[in-house]
Amino acid sequence: MNTPIHILIIPSWYPLFKGDVGGSFFREQAIALKKSGCTVGVIYPQVRSLKNIKSILKKPYGLTIESDEGVDTLRWYTANYFPKIKSYNKNYWINIALKLFEIYIEKYGKPDIIHVHSMLYAGFVAQAIQEKYGIPYVITEHSSAFARNVIADEVLDSLKPVVKNAQKCIAVSQKFSEYLELKFSQIVWHYIPNLVNDEFFIPAEIKQNENSKKIRIISICHLNKNKNTELLIKAFAKLLIQQPNVELAIGGDGEERSALEKLVNILNIEHAVQFLGSLTRTEVKNEIQKSSLFVISSLYETFGVVAIEALALGKPVVSTRCGGPESIICSDVGVLVENNSISDLANGMLYVATHLDEYDANVLRKYCLENFSEKAVVSKLTKIYYEHYNTNE
Repeated sequence: MNTPIHILIIPSWYPLFKGDVGGSFFREQAIALKKSGCTVGVIYPQVRSLKNIKSILKKPYGLTIESDEGVDTLRWYTANYFPKIKSYNKNYWINIALKLFEIYIEKYGKPDIIHVHSMLYAGFVAQAIQEKYGIPYVITEHSSAFARNVIADEVLDSLKPVVKNAQKCIAVSQKFSEYLELKFSQIVWHYIPNLVNDEFFIPAEIKQNENSKKIRIISICHLNKNKNTELLIKAFAKLLIQQPNVELAIGGDGEERSALEKLVNILNIEHAVQFLGSLTRTEVKNEIQKSSLFVISSLYETFGVVAIEALALGKPVVSTRCGGPESIICSDVGVLVENNSISDLANGMLYVATHLDEYDANVLRKYCLENFSEKAVVSKLTKIYYEHYNTNE
């Protein structure tokens, strides 16, 4: 094929360790690219909040360098000393990232192309590097903040040159691509999905409890307002009346957990609902594998990595029409329901729960493998990299 290409990934957030779920899809994409034969590096400013003073005082602090499954990863640990001054925060993050870039190229050489994951603030860094070194960059946008209209107009205006100067702009679902094209006029956004780690195609030893007659429904997410787990609980309570042999497992933690636990008690369904708390990547895989179907109840999702993880494990998915899942779920692998509708979500779960024998696990895995596997997604990404690398040779 082509000469191996050197890619530097600059993410706007990134997992702190192997099992950390925050930004895990960025890390897994980096490792998949490395496995395909590319040279891959990551630089990331890890700016801690002053709210957790213990994290400020404990090590590591400053520069760390590690080879993460062959991906050269540079982090700079520091603190956000002026959290209320947005302009300072932005410039501070950018300056740290640029310092990391100088350290990176001194140690590993200049990359052929930079891949930005989410523009705030990594896009500004890539633009500055392009201006100084002439290294092209591509953007993949992930943040639902754009679609939820929580980004101020002046911030959007500041990002327009970043978008305009990118060699290629990518969004992780078709709906999100269309939305970003409205926000950034005259720029085409190409749909390339996130990938599912190949590990999810390898079944673990854990299986559903064959002695239990319960149909286990699972949802895993950060428990915040956007994930709309309140809707899921209310829909499940409605489902439980019609189908008493179901149980619900909720994975993840967040600011809404206490209110959600109270709601479960108010609805008198605590006997059928289990809160699993925060889960590692391995625990996510194991809990999905123990379940019969997966549910997404979000108000908005740019993609929905957990949906493809469930499909890789052969589990059908029920999801609200919340953006990203529309690019993932077809009638062969699950059900899409009206957004924010208790009755629709309850009916969707009822349909799948009573038609489980119609969802062949091998068919679900094959569909996921063909569309969202490391090989499928890396092939699309490397085509873009080489297109612009060859142009700039």
